[in-house]
Amino acid sequence: FVLCMDGDSQLMPDTLRAAVRHFADERIGAVAGNVKVLNRKRFLTDLQALEYIEGLNMARSAQSFLRLVNIIPGPIGVFRRKALEEAGFYSSDTFAEDADVTLKLLSKGWKIYYEPTAVSFTQAPATLQQLLKQRYRWTRGIIQSIRKHKRFLLNPTINFGYTFVLWTMFYEALVWPVMNIAANAFFISAALVFGFSNLLFFWWAGLALLDMITALYCIAVEKEEFRLIWYAVLYRMVFILIIDICKTMSTIEEFLGIRMTWGKLERQTNTAYTSIPGNL
Repeated sequence: FVLCMDGDSQLMPDTLRAAVRHFADERIGAVAGNVKVLNRKRFLTDLQALEYIEGLNMARSAQSFLRLVNIIPGPIGVFRRKALEEAGFYSSDTFAEDADVTLKLLSKGWKIYYEPTAVSFTQAPATLQQLLKQRYRWTRGIIQSIRKHKRFLLNPTINFGYTFVLWTMFYEALVWPVMNIAANAFFISAALVFGFSNLLFFWWAGLALLDMITALYCIAVEKEEFRLIWYAVLYRMVFILIIDICKTMSTIEEFLGIRMTWGKLERQTNTAYTSIPGNL
């Protein structure tokens, strides 16, 4: 087996034991771990902590039901060596090598499982500029990976599960961000032009309540810090909208062929196991 992790990742003691037990199933080519934000206690990093819990890890839990996790995260991925060799290891021709290697594994017929107790803590961007650079790179890298495997988008007979994953990635990267921006612009414009401000308020309040319920469930399942629930309203109404605008701009630049470089995240040097948050 092969463990792949980022240089700043901090694994919990039982992470590897929790991951490797799934390789008893010969169809499993890799296990994706549970990534959590280490450097919390800041407004922006707390929002990302909630995003990882509610947005990323819960999505992987759903994907894992079909053994079709779409991205093995950089901070924690455990591979069957045979599967990694068949996939050709990591490639350097995209800016999202973790997405690319995942798609290559799925294209070879391997299954990918998500293990929530295989926990890895990672440092999240602490400033808005760093965050936007990270998401810019992620989005363009994912689109590059989809384009690299685009021949399978319209050929589900080869591997239906693999094609399904490609289409979900396409939707999440290109379609959903535009829909979210357009919906917000439409409702705000309608409220201002036609005087629907009260209706808009109650609509947003209802969505905020649903988001808080969802956040509460995710936090309870992962035994996380309860205080993160109070970020749920801003997470949906502000944070996700900013990220979707960044994704849309990144998509436009990718299709225009604008040159990009790696954006290096500035790491904090004062975080260690003694500061790991939550109830883990």
